[in-house]
Order: sequence, then C-alpha cells, then structure tokens
Amino acid sequence: MSGFWNYRVIFCEATKDEAALYQIHEVEYNLNGKVTNWSETGAAPFGRSIEELQADAERLKSAFDKPVLKVERKPRGYELVEVESGLEASAEPPAGLSE
Repeated sequence: MSGFWNYRVIFCEATKDEAALYQIHEVEYNLNGKVTNWSETGAAPFGRSIEELQADAERLKSAFDKPVLKVERKPRGYELVEVESGLEASAEPPAGLSE
C-alpha cells in the first residue's frame, strides 16, 4: 500500500541520564493518515547545492506547523501521540493521493 510522509517535531522526555530533547523526524503514514513508521534519528537538511540545501531546510520548517508528537509505549509496541491532546498522531493525505 502506498502512503505519504512529512516532517514532524518529536519530543523525547528526559531520562535520568539525558535531558529532554526536541527533534524533527520523518513520519510515514498510510493512505488513511495513520502513522506507520518514523525515522529513528532526527532529520537534517542536505543538498547538492546551496539552493537545494536552502529548499530542504525550508521543508523541514513545515514540522513547526503541526502538533508536537512524542513516542508512547503501548502494550503491543510504540505509537506516536500528540503531546498536547494525547491523541494518536495522524495527518491528512495530500490532495490527489489515492490508493
């Protein structure tokens, strides 16, 4: 099944050894907008030219337009939830995307 992805801010709570941390990650969704996966490490802008690097940095900024997420342990694995509402993370599929 095809899907889509976007950049999202993910909050990692503090542990006894590490301070709390916010990072931008790539989050993947199915066509219904349900999270299917997310990058283990934070995203960083890149490009083969200054212009490509700038364009990628602008795309990363789109993460700030969406609710902040955090990883929550569930009885069967993990899921991303919105920090403010506690609701399961989701996203609207881009216009024109279909199965």
